[in-house]
Amino acid sequence: QPVFQAPLVVLLTIAALAAIHFALWLGGEVWQTWALYMFAFIPARLGGGEAVPFVAGAQYWSFLTYSFLHADITHLLFNCLWLLIFGTVVARYLGALRFLVLSAVSSVAGALAMLLSHWGDGSIMIGASGSVSGLMGAAIPVMYGRRRLAERAGEPGQAFHLAPAEFIRDRNAIIFMVVFLVITLFSGATGWIGNGFLDGASIAWEDHLGGFAAGIVAFYLLAPHRRASARTL
Repeated sequence: QPVFQAPLVVLLTIAALAAIHFALWLGGEVWQTWALYMFAFIPARLGGGEAVPFVAGAQYWSFLTYSFLHADITHLLFNCLWLLIFGTVVARYLGALRFLVLSAVSSVAGALAMLLSHWGDGSIMIGASGSVSGLMGAAIPVMYGRRRLAERAGEPGQAFHLAPAEFIRDRNAIIFMVVFLVITLFSGATGWIGNGFLDGASIAWEDHLGGFAAGIVAFYLLAPHRRASARTL
C-alpha cells in the first residue's frame, strides 16, 4: 500500500508533534523555555551531579514527554518523515494501541540509555528520535519477514514477521541494522543537526540506540503469534 495511506494513529501522532512545535514557536522564547523546564529530559534531575531546578514529578514524566519537543523545523521534519515510513509499517501490523505502547517504551528506553551514559549531566534532551528509532527496529521483522515468507508460500500479500532466530540469520535485516548503527554513530560524532530555539543542539545517539534496541524487543513481546498474524495487506 502507498505510504501516504498511513494508519490514522500515525497521522494523528505526526499532527500532534507538528501542533506542539508550532504552538511553541508562536509562544516565543518564554514558552519555549517553560516547555524545556517542564518536559525535556535532563539526567541531572535524577541526581548524581549538578542541581537542576524542576517541578516535582518532571524527572519522571520527562522520560516520555521529551519526545514531544523538537529543536527546530528540520529536527521535526526528519522525525516525522521516518515516523510516517516506519510507523506505518508497525501500526498496520500491530494496530494502533500496540503501536502507541511500542513508541512509548522506545522513548523511555532512549531516555534510560541517556541517563546511564550521562549520569548527573545537565544536558537537555528533546525529540522523538528514541520512539522513531524504536519503530525502525520494530519494522525490520515485518519488512523482511513479510517478503521472505510470502515468496516461500507463493502467496504475495500475506504478512508474517521474522521469528527471532530468523532475524539474526537474515542478511537484509543485519545490513539494515549495521547501516542504522553507522548513521547513528556518525551523526552523533559529527553533531549533524540544525539548531533551533535550543542553542548548541547535537544528536543524542545514545537515545537512538536505546530506542532502537527496545523497539525490537517490544515488537516481539507485542506481536501476535506468527501463525495467527497472517493478514491480507
